[in-house]
Amino acid sequence: MNEPQRPGITTRVRAALRGERDAGDLEALRAAGNWVYAELGKAEQTRSQLLADGRNLWTAPPATGGYLVACWNAFYLHSLGASLLDADYATDPRTVGYVPPVTFEQAWSWFAAAEGWLSHARQAESNPDYNLAHLVMLPADLPAWAGPDPCPLAHLRALMTAIPPVRAQVELALFDLEKHAQSESQRHTVNTVRQQAAEAAAAADYAQTLSASATTPRLRSLTQAHIRRSAGIWFKVGQFAAMPSLVGARSAKTIASRIDPQVLPGGSRFDPWCLTDPDSRAQWQSDPQAREAIAAMWEADPDPAHTLTIHAQIQAALASGAIVPVTGDTMASHFYSCPWYPMYQVRRRVKINGERLSVPQRFTLDVGLRPPNRGGKFVRRIVRGPFASTYEVDYGANRRR
Repeated sequence: MNEPQRPGITTRVRAALRGERDAGDLEALRAAGNWVYAELGKAEQTRSQLLADGRNLWTAPPATGGYLVACWNAFYLHSLGASLLDADYATDPRTVGYVPPVTFEQAWSWFAAAEGWLSHARQAESNPDYNLAHLVMLPADLPAWAGPDPCPLAHLRALMTAIPPVRAQVELALFDLEKHAQSESQRHTVNTVRQQAAEAAAAADYAQTLSASATTPRLRSLTQAHIRRSAGIWFKVGQFAAMPSLVGARSAKTIASRIDPQVLPGGSRFDPWCLTDPDSRAQWQSDPQAREAIAAMWEADPDPAHTLTIHAQIQAALASGAIVPVTGDTMASHFYSCPWYPMYQVRRRVKINGERLSVPQRFTLDVGLRPPNRGGKFVRRIVRGPFASTYEVDYGANRRR
């Protein structure tokens, strides 16, 4: 089998013919996040120290509970991403180092989210006043699932291999939770969490059995639904085992919005720069190419009401505290392409334009007309991080410097 970072010429040709994507970036994210395993070991020591100090997971300081939750989430997501890559390589050794597009997007989503939780873990560990529950909505959901329903068979097989092994780590977390339960109400909480773990296990077992004969789209869809359900439940069970006070917490909300016709193009209060990052708006307004690009973008938009509805939902989420602007980084606070939309980080899970955004994802809004070599269509889409700094500026179709 080839090494993922060094695919041979035959592997590259075969992957190109199948439309698979180079997994080099995913391997870089995997390597960068591997210290999550050391962090998980420190989390286990923290649990033991609580008992030695005469405390338990119910009476732990907020910073400790937040640290344990963040460590679990980072470990779980990083493990899923790594296992998904390995499962794809094992399923088709002839294209090691390349993965189907849907597998790429799914692994990227998990690795990116893991990085955010690692940051929270380090912050909670260093600051005894850190309260994760005041910063993000817990328990957190898994990042949105990638791909169609049903997903391609190769991706489904990789999911079926990658997800079930997390059950063992969930059982260890539940075992620790039982050791910490002291009162009748705490034992009742443990029973509730165990029930949810059993639900996840049942869904995974059903999917595993069904997958052997999932040869039709309907059966693949059913298998996919059950394995995804098990993964989502196990993710939350681990959070409950780290911070049992989360049991019974609320779920995600959709941000509603209404558009005033006067803010649409041609209206009395239309602002063509409304989508541009406020901190750099003056810079773009003084750029002749940017002014031309903004005008061309709105002229090409076949449904500006849809575009502004998404923007309004994002602004509503910002006003509610569900998201916050990305600031204080070495990178710019906006996307590189016209209209140079701001970047945000999710603090409480929220739905925008029908898409579920989970803690602690970073995202932005990409709007504009694609050049002919990229489809030539007008797009408006939520783009998830991680993001990297760039000096590239994209002015839109046929306008790039």
